[in-house]
Amino acid sequence: MDNNTIFVNSEFEEVDTRTIDERNRLTIGELMKGYKRVRIYKNNRGEVFLQPIVEIPASELWLFQDREALEGVLKGIKDASEGKISRLDLNEL
Repeated sequence: MDNNTIFVNSEFEEVDTRTIDERNRLTIGELMKGYKRVRIYKNNRGEVFLQPIVEIPASELWLFQDREALEGVLKGIKDASEGKISRLDLNEL
């Protein structure tokens, strides 16, 4: 299956109806609060899907491509938030 294929399902709910103005613009800013970029999809029926996205530096992409490394980082963050930390003496390594 193509990674660019989107299937709309019951997770979506209608939130509003808007009118496109004379210059073909549609305002949706308050619906996308907190996001600056979106990926836009359009199907052969003319339906449009907006997917909020965030971008990361290319130098950090490896972490999201290495599941084991990402899981380790997430576990470390969780442990730290729960106070499960200890001091490490770098001279002993």
